[in-house]
Amino acid sequence: MKHIIAISLLLITCMSINAEVRIHMEKEAGVYKVPCSVNGLKLKFIFDTGAASVCISQTYAEMMLENGYLDESDILGVSQSTIADGSSIDNVVINLRKVEIGGLSLENVSAVVVPTQNAPLLLGQSVIQKLGMVSIDGEYLVIHNANKYTDEELDEIYDEAEDLFQNRMYSAALKKYRVIYDSYGDDTNSYVLYKMGFCCNSVQDDKSAQTYFLKAIDLADPTDKEDQSTLALSYYNLSNLSFQNEDYNNCIQYSLLTIEYAFNDLMIVESYNNIGDSYFSLHNDSQALQNFNKAIALFEKKYLNKDLAAFQVMDYINSKIGKGASLYELNRYEEAIETLEEAKELLKPYKDYHTYNVNINYIRTLLSACYDELTNH
Repeated sequence: MKHIIAISLLLITCMSINAEVRIHMEKEAGVYKVPCSVNGLKLKFIFDTGAASVCISQTYAEMMLENGYLDESDILGVSQSTIADGSSIDNVVINLRKVEIGGLSLENVSAVVVPTQNAPLLLGQSVIQKLGMVSIDGEYLVIHNANKYTDEELDEIYDEAEDLFQNRMYSAALKKYRVIYDSYGDDTNSYVLYKMGFCCNSVQDDKSAQTYFLKAIDLADPTDKEDQSTLALSYYNLSNLSFQNEDYNNCIQYSLLTIEYAFNDLMIVESYNNIGDSYFSLHNDSQALQNFNKAIALFEKKYLNKDLAAFQVMDYINSKIGKGASLYELNRYEEAIETLEEAKELLKPYKDYHTYNVNINYIRTLLSACYDELTNH
């Protein structure tokens, strides 16, 4: 059964200890009242953990409009809701410019006007949680990690985080992004969650990185173009994390999802490469070969002979090496030699690249094994 607490939108006395706000509630007629205000107006609301937003009756909305607590510009539009008998009703949506609770404030909170005169006034838990985590302790409503930043301050913190991120100061950027996330909760932009995951990944906190990437995916809208980029980047990083942790099946699935949302062909090339590496590690050499071939074909179609960064060309070379290794495992030694010699030639301009020695030694080892097999057979 929903835990419902009546909230009185009044001036309040509260205690703030170490970013924790404790608001004393008064019990009246079986419900608890908590002091708050909306646009400076004192009202009595019900705090409903099951409500998704603020709901006010038509009576109160008209009174607020008549007395200057709302104006015409605060009317945002119309939404629909389903009532108990399954039918739909239209509700006017308004903007509450300022909601204050326990000395903390929220700006521009959407509210639904219920088209009945005596509808209860509801304040959803999702609204309160924008101020911090919420719990009940006896006669106190407790807001943990309470956010005391204004929107302007949060904008400045976000800009600082972006600058730190661009300068690869990931640990410091992460602290700033966390302030944003603690302040907005599930209303945080999904791209911020992706960047938090990237920061964690960069400081070798794989578990937190995975958590934030998955949270970014959960919050992203697959139909939104910007969110599609967030999905591609989050799935891409999850595929790499999965491969590093030898979770090859998940690497394959995340790579396929990366391809679905990819915003450039190089990302697709690398995803096919990751799938090929995963199948190779699972000893499914025919599937590995198929995906290495897809990576090679796409790269050669889109990027061959174009001016690219070394790391981008290395994806192509790695696909060639993976193909050669797969052909070797499939006992197709002459094809493997041809492919590996191509990879060896492609590597020559990149002797200063950090993976050059590992790659050239692996190619030499595979070539030697291929020649030995041909000699023995």
